[in-house]
Amino acid sequence: MMRLSELKSSFWQAAGSSASIGIMSHIEPDGDGFAASIALQELLRARGYRSEIVVDEGNLSRFAFLMENAELVQFSTELHYEMLVILDCNSYDRLGDRAALVSQASRLFLFDHHIPEGKLIETPGSFIDKKFATVGLILFETFRDDILALDEAHKIAIGNCLYTTILNDTNNFVNANTNPDVFRYASEIAELGIKAHELYKAFFLNQSASEMRYVGQSLATIELHLDDRILVLYSDLKMQEENRISPDSIMSITRYVQGVKDIEGIVYLREDAPGEYKVSMRSVHLDVNKVARKYGGGGHRSASGCSLKGEMKEIRRLILADLAEQLPAN
Repeated sequence: MMRLSELKSSFWQAAGSSASIGIMSHIEPDGDGFAASIALQELLRARGYRSEIVVDEGNLSRFAFLMENAELVQFSTELHYEMLVILDCNSYDRLGDRAALVSQASRLFLFDHHIPEGKLIETPGSFIDKKFATVGLILFETFRDDILALDEAHKIAIGNCLYTTILNDTNNFVNANTNPDVFRYASEIAELGIKAHELYKAFFLNQSASEMRYVGQSLATIELHLDDRILVLYSDLKMQEENRISPDSIMSITRYVQGVKDIEGIVYLREDAPGEYKVSMRSVHLDVNKVARKYGGGGHRSASGCSLKGEMKEIRRLILADLAEQLPAN
C-alpha cells in the first residue's frame, strides 16, 4: 500500500496517460462514497481530464444538489476504462456486477477507510486507513494542494461534496467517529467557500410530505428485543406503494432512532422487493460490522449493513441471535 504522497504522484501520472477514466463506489452508494466520487470527478475535470462515475441501479435523486455537472453512466458489460478509481470500498463483494471492470483496467487506484473484508481488491495503488472518518477526507488529505490551487467555483463544488461526506458518515457530527481531526478538516473545507447550513438542509431536510409519512410509518413499527436492549423497525413494500416513493430517496431511517435511551443496538429492515431486505445496523457498543460481514455485507464497527432474502421474521431472528452473542449479561 502506497503512502499518500506517492499515490498522488502515481495518480496524476496515470490520469495524464489514460484514454478513459472510471470512478465508482460500493453498491447502493451513500453520501460518502458517491459524494466523494463527484468531488474527484470535479477535480479531474478542473485539471483537464474527463471521467465517468459508474453506477448500478438505484435512485440517486437525494444527491441532486451535488450533481449539476456530474457525468454518470449506468454499468453495462460494454464499458471499459484504462484507469479505474474505487472509493469507499475494498472488496469485490461490494461492487456487484461492476466488479468486472476491475480486471480490465490497466491502472487501478483505491481509496478507503473501512476494515479490509471479503474478497479484497488488491492493487499497488491503494490507500486504506480506518482512522479517517470518511473517504472524502482521504481525498482532501491527498489532493489538498491541488484543490486549493483551483478557482473559486471548482473549490466550492468540491468542498460541497467533501463536506457532505462528513455529514453522512458522522451523522452531522454526532457519531462516535467525530474527533478533533474531523472538526479540523471541516474547518478547512468550510474555508473553500461552502455554505455549511445549506448543505445540511439539502442533505438531511429536503424531503417531501410523502417521504416523511413513509418515515413515520416506519417508526411506528418499532419493537424492543433482547431485554429491551435492541430496537428493531422496518419498512415494507406496502409503505412504498402507499406513498409512491422509492426508498433510495430517503436518508437512512436509523438516524431517526439513534440515541434512543437505554438502547444498545438498532436493526432496520427495508423490503426492496418481495422477500428481499436491506438490513442496516447501528450500535455504539456492539460490532455490527461483524454481523454484516457474516451475510456478505460490510461497513464500520458501529454502522454496517447487508442484504438478505427470506421471510422478515426469520431474518430478524437471525440478526438478533447474532447480536445476542455480543450483548453483555445484565
